[in-house]
Amino acid sequence: MTERLSGEGKVYMGQQFIADIRYELQIDSHFKTTRTMEGESRYPAGKSVQLRINPATAVSGHFGPDRLTLHLSDGRKQDFFVSTSNGDCTATGGPYK
Repeated sequence: MTERLSGEGKVYMGQQFIADIRYELQIDSHFKTTRTMEGESRYPAGKSVQLRINPATAVSGHFGPDRLTLHLSDGRKQDFFVSTSNGDCTATGGPYK
């Protein structure tokens, strides 16, 4: 199952405002199926989250171990790290309130 979110958001480092950006967030949920005498059932087995920020230059100066938080347009938040000096991002966990 895949959920895609996009919109305009704000990036913060703690309480410090960093930038207004556009984002694309893709959340892929993974499930496992088990079989029992009564039938099959599915249960969550994890998820992967991909985050793209535009313009990437808005966060590229924060490359390193500092955790940033994206405030999504729907009111949720997404934590992430800037993983390259080009502004590529690695999401941690999934969106939360």
